[in-house]
This record gives sequence, C-alpha cells and structure tokens, in this order.
Amino acid sequence: MTILYIVLGGVAGTLSRYGLEGWIHGRMASGFPLGTLTVNIVGSLLLGFILRIATGAVVISPDLRAGLTIGFCGAFTTMSTFSYESVTLLHDGDYLRAVLYMGATIGGCVVAVVFGTALGDKLL
Repeated sequence: MTILYIVLGGVAGTLSRYGLEGWIHGRMASGFPLGTLTVNIVGSLLLGFILRIATGAVVISPDLRAGLTIGFCGAFTTMSTFSYESVTLLHDGDYLRAVLYMGATIGGCVVAVVFGTALGDKLL
C-alpha cells in the first residue's frame, strides 16, 4: 500500500511542480530561475510541516506520510534542476546571479523547513 501512496504523491508532486514553475516562468522573463527557487522553498516548507505533524502525533499514517514526503515532496522539489541551473549560470559567467540563486535556494529552503516545523508545532 505504501508504494501506491508514493506513486500517487509523485504524480501530484510532478504535476504541481510543472504547473507552478510554468506559471512563474510565464510571468518572468529575467533569466533568473525563480520558478525552481520557488518550488524548492515551498517544497521545503511543506516537507518540514508534514514531517513535524506526522511525527508529532498520530495524525498521518506511515503510508500517507511516505506518499506526501517521498512521493509528493520528492517529485515536487528540484535539486537536480537547481544544480543544472547553477552550473549553467556559472558557465555563462553570470556569477552574481549564480551566487544569489544558490544562496537564496539553500538559505531559503533551510529557513522554510524551520518555518514548516514551527507551523507544525503550533498545530500539535
């Protein structure tokens, strides 16, 4: 049963990523990978929140937790895309954007996990 939850979460995460990134990229023409950055921060917030709620009380079953974290968040967040876009910016000599992007992604995602966990704490 766990595999089914992961598969369904993965499909939902992939489609959500595609939709959110497409929506953001359709409104931005800056060359800055804001869609990927946004997806990674939102995914980190969700992961922190879901894990805090799932491990702080018996609110979410282990199967659902796997579907939401491994499936949805795993498919939604985009570490490989982040890495590729970072290397592309560096290769293109756009060092300022590369540093801003990498710093904002790493810092933003860590802060988002902290906020997601804190939000979960408030609900428990």
